[in-house]
Amino acid sequence: MNIILIRPEETNGTNATIKGDRFKHIKEVLKGKMGTVIRTGLLGGQMGTSVIIGINSYSVMLKMNHTEEPPEPSGVTVILALPRPKVYRRIVFGMVCAGVKDIHIINTWRVDKSYWDSPYLEKARLNEYFFDALQQAKDTMMPRLTYHRFFNDFINDALPSLPAENRYFAHPYDSSETEFSTPAVVAIGCEGGFIEKEADSFIRNGFKPFSLGERILTTEYAVPYVLGMMK
Repeated sequence: MNIILIRPEETNGTNATIKGDRFKHIKEVLKGKMGTVIRTGLLGGQMGTSVIIGINSYSVMLKMNHTEEPPEPSGVTVILALPRPKVYRRIVFGMVCAGVKDIHIINTWRVDKSYWDSPYLEKARLNEYFFDALQQAKDTMMPRLTYHRFFNDFINDALPSLPAENRYFAHPYDSSETEFSTPAVVAIGCEGGFIEKEADSFIRNGFKPFSLGERILTTEYAVPYVLGMMK
């Protein structure tokens, strides 16, 4: 943890009481004791420092002093074909660490339909992953994640509400050179990319195709690769 996040319900005025894994981290890793100052942030709010004003065997009380704004969002909206559930957590964790604040998980022809029944997609579980990612990245602002189980419904109903300029989609069969500008919307498919009909749908909606080179990357590696290109 590079910052200790505090949930609003854990606060009372300018004080906060922390238990569980974050308390354990403060006590055992940060060696916190009375008077120790640590980096903290209020979930959905500002960041700064807190001083320990009380500590026992199961909780720590902090006096907060939050005056700093969280980092600016990356400016990239990600549209991602639902990957294998076992790597899904790592992928979304990385996106949150990179400052992505708007994530759209979509269905495509190459997505295994059984993936949609995975418990890894549960919002409560994902919120815990996001919470941990924010503490890693020293951020306080949760992303918005939306599921779209029908590709055509996403294209017709959700896509028009996304930013209209600087739209791109990763396409392993494209050879054109692309210069990226942000803020941007980027779509990333499965390892084999989007099928032709799906690619045409993106093109009709103003998306420019781009390739990551001759090698086909797994989604787990393609997402951070693409986000690095967008800077």
